Amino acid sequence: MRRPSILVVEDDAILADSLLTRLTLEGMDPVRAADCGEALAALDRRSFDAVVSDIRLPDGSGEEIFRSRRARRAVIPTIFTTAFADVEQAVRLVKLGAVDYLTKPYDLGVLVDLLARVTRAVGEARPPVGDVPARSPAMARLAASLDRLAESDRNLLLIGAAGTGKKTLARRLHDRSTRAGAPFVVVEGAGLTAAAGDRILFGAVAADGGREPGLAVEVGEGTLLVAEIADIAAEMQARLPRFVEEHVYRPVGGTLEEVFAGRLMATATAASEPPPGLRADLVDRFGVLAIHVPALAERGEDLLPLAEAMLAEAAAGSGAKAFSRDAVAALEAHDWPGNLRELRNRIVRAHLLAEGETLAAADLFPERPPVGERAGLELDAARRDAERQVIEAALAENGGRIVETAKALGISRVTLWSKMKRFGIAKE
Repeated sequence: MRRPSILVVEDDAILADSLLTRLTLEGMDPVRAADCGEALAALDRRSFDAVVSDIRLPDGSGEEIFRSRRARRAVIPTIFTTAFADVEQAVRLVKLGAVDYLTKPYDLGVLVDLLARVTRAVGEARPPVGDVPARSPAMARLAASLDRLAESDRNLLLIGAAGTGKKTLARRLHDRSTRAGAPFVVVEGAGLTAAAGDRILFGAVAADGGREPGLAVEVGEGTLLVAEIADIAAEMQARLPRFVEEHVYRPVGGTLEEVFAGRLMATATAASEPPPGLRADLVDRFGVLAIHVPALAERGEDLLPLAEAMLAEAAAGSGAKAFSRDAVAALEAHDWPGNLRELRNRIVRAHLLAEGETLAAADLFPERPPVGERAGLELDAARRDAERQVIEAALAENGGRIVETAKALGISRVTLWSKMKRFGIAKE
């Protein structure tokens, strides 16, 4: 069973050591970052199942880390820790989608419980959500294609919007192939910089003959997935075409070429081919098997089965919950710009924070005003729009003359001027 990976962003070294020790004892795999820069670099290098971040950091704010992931539709379940003065900011972040916040000094047991609930599904032998029956035509076609490709050794490029489940599909393909017993290794493209990319991928040979194995060796006969291949540094991309096409490489400091025995897959976030930022010669080498992953908006028939599977996964061991009728309507009405990742994050967060056994629309979309309040706002907007149209029509009918228009409307000139200013109506 894989241990949940946790990024701990904390500048206090003593507190960070205490956190890392406790989380390790609880069966988790914590990694520390001391500031925003280190945290963002760590998130570019690898994937994490959750983030625990202080709000105040030496070079910025934990909010910057959260918003950077949110802007890329790559939101990771995040728990903020904060001093009393930052509580208002923490509450705002929870409304934006953070899991929760803890005020310092906090009970480590409470944090451990929160993380355990957020990462409950990690490593469990439960069928992945990617295996929910594909009811939509778009997903049925994709599932059929992936089943046929499972036994192929060709390079594969999965292209789609952020959060569409490209990594999950790559893992599903690996698990259904003859390579299933070998490692499945993911490397983030942004971590393959011009300076470090060769060493990470191909390893290094020291002057005394000592070896530092790279991912090409660690994968063995398994699968190497390059997540967001277009994020690889341009200089590093220029050194990859032969590795991608012929599966041969030379370790840093080595003199002999070696053979990559695994299968190479990659993902790219793009609306269409070719993915922006990816060299044309790399696109060509993946082009034989470039697969489009449909957005959730293209999978209407799959939405509720996916949501129900995610809710069952989130609720495992803690009592079943269900969606209310207004929650189902809200799920179906939302356009899901963040795709599966947004759906999962909203459901996990709602399950953690909702009271009772039923999730309502307000639990899933806390940033929206209540229905009654929203209806009032919409009615006010309609009234203002209607009033503006009446004034504009009266002005046009009276040739823009203020005195005549005010008389026609039955209001004073001062009132008319005030309303024109409020509605942005210019005097002709």
